[in-house]
Amino acid sequence: MAGKKKTTRARQRDMDNAMMEIGRLRDSLDEAYMHFNSTTDPDALDACIYEISALRSRWNTAYKHYKNRFG
Repeated sequence: MAGKKKTTRARQRDMDNAMMEIGRLRDSLDEAYMHFNSTTDPDALDACIYEISALRSRWNTAYKHYKNRFG
């Protein structure tokens, strides 16, 4: 019985960590969109676009992994 409790706790900890990572990525995305919306410099806009693209890819991957693992 103790092994099952430990496994359940470990799974919950893994789920919590995954959700925290998804939340951090969402916060970073929100910040990147704010920068994008508030800048007018073409070079800064390009940087924002690349950052948003990278963050969206990371968020999508993290979300897919979460769904596949904890679904």
